[in-house]
Amino acid sequence: MIVLVPVSMFSVNFNVARGRPYSRLEQRVLEEIAARAGVAPHEGATLTSLCDTFRVHERLMVEAVVTLVGAGWVAVTSGREATFVLTHEGQQACSSGKEPASVVVAPAPPCTVVLDRTAGQLARRGEVLTVPKEEARPDLNPSTPWRIVRSALDESQIQKLLPRNSGEWVRGIGRPRLVTFRRYVPVRVDLANQAISGLPRGWHQALSTEILAVAQARQEELESTPDPQPTPQTTARKETPLVPAQPPAAGPAKPTPLSIAARKPRPAVVGASEFPQIGGSFPWLDEADSIGNGGDDSPDQSIEAILHSEVSGEEAHDLLLAEALATATSHVLIASPTVNAESLSKLGDAIQAAVTRGVRVDVLYGATEEGTSPQDVVDLLHRLGYDAAQRLGRELLKPAKEPTGSGASLLIFNGREEGLEAVIGDYAWAGSPGSKPARSVHVGGTEFMAQVARAAAGLWMWSGDPDCADRWRRVANRCQDDTAVSAARRGPLREDLILAELIVDDEHAQGPQGSEDGALQTGGTCLHETGFAAGTRGISAVIRRPETLATP
Repeated sequence: MIVLVPVSMFSVNFNVARGRPYSRLEQRVLEEIAARAGVAPHEGATLTSLCDTFRVHERLMVEAVVTLVGAGWVAVTSGREATFVLTHEGQQACSSGKEPASVVVAPAPPCTVVLDRTAGQLARRGEVLTVPKEEARPDLNPSTPWRIVRSALDESQIQKLLPRNSGEWVRGIGRPRLVTFRRYVPVRVDLANQAISGLPRGWHQALSTEILAVAQARQEELESTPDPQPTPQTTARKETPLVPAQPPAAGPAKPTPLSIAARKPRPAVVGASEFPQIGGSFPWLDEADSIGNGGDDSPDQSIEAILHSEVSGEEAHDLLLAEALATATSHVLIASPTVNAESLSKLGDAIQAAVTRGVRVDVLYGATEEGTSPQDVVDLLHRLGYDAAQRLGRELLKPAKEPTGSGASLLIFNGREEGLEAVIGDYAWAGSPGSKPARSVHVGGTEFMAQVARAAAGLWMWSGDPDCADRWRRVANRCQDDTAVSAARRGPLREDLILAELIVDDEHAQGPQGSEDGALQTGGTCLHETGFAAGTRGISAVIRRPETLATP
């Protein structure tokens, strides 16, 4: 039996970078050399003064200066002690934020992704065979329901699907553009063996139950329908004259799965009843090595991350939030699954102190609790921002004007030397505590945090603020650049290095990740049955602990 899964296609434009970007130390050294030239043009910066300013070992400073000299942005002058000054190219680079010559940013070929309209699963176009409505024949073949009605995706949902070569990293992702609204994935169902073929790898867990239920319902419908009995008028069948085939239209025809060589539809049986023919129209599903005939396991998309700690209980979460607001140097994002005015007010002093230091604080929430409205949240945070830094405080403290509809519990800050960090779990940072003890993981690592920052951009898009989303996209790009720098300077492996995977929104429908290999999955989600946000909304992290990793 054939069952159809409705899908849509999106085209994604993105840029990739390759080479070696400058580290933050090298960027700051360039700025410091420029600043010293403005204050004391006849003195300039020396190796000693730079080491004293940045408090780093002399070897690291020598590496940074040599890199800048090699790029032609810094020159060395002779004298009692060698001093460093900017060249003309260095001045232009410092004022314009120009990329180093060793980095090439170029558009990548657009990537087409397929969105399943029943459970919200995603795959690359090459991983799944789809057919248009005319070939799928939804009037004859049963179809799974159309639940996912939105016509937009955000980059946090497709970032792991974007192809790139070794040594390249994603520098920027454009908004996915809907190119084909209604197509279908035909799958073959064997009810006797409860087997399904034709689904891409990773979709089975999310769709198998739905597909089998649809097939079972159609089977029962067919069994309850009596077979049509031939009548005397139909026993003598009139011969139909042969009609010559029409010549092909001018120009090459667009290939479809049915037009592929050796994939011809089965001929109709003479004398067969006019009963709907379900199955047999998609011969590639019968091939032994057909796509989707493999196992149900989702591909492992884990990347390196740093595990700072596991967090459990309300008190531990509150202490970590207070530390984040007290130590952050530029960014704090608080995404709570729920919010109420009383809980948010308790954070007022800590938020005001951070804003007073010039820290940007973002506050998002999935839903408001009883007695609190979105306008109450906006008014409260605007008042806190103005009290902390007057008009500048309104710019630094950004409340979400609309709920995100997500069950995500996310805290992002950059309070340590290692860079951006995140706490991902199920704690209501600005809402009432749940009935179960809260659990989260405190993680870092530039590559993983690039994904987390894009997920934060996605939350802002759901809240209707594209400017804040762009700001977090830029943070993600910086994290990717830092990853490239770290790869170029690969040192000994850290003891706290782990493998982690970020699960966003409908990826949760694939089921618990890594439960058989001792991995830990923690996060917050909520399910929307209908409407624009239909599907699973939330963010989780799958952590493979150091003791579960294979020893090389």
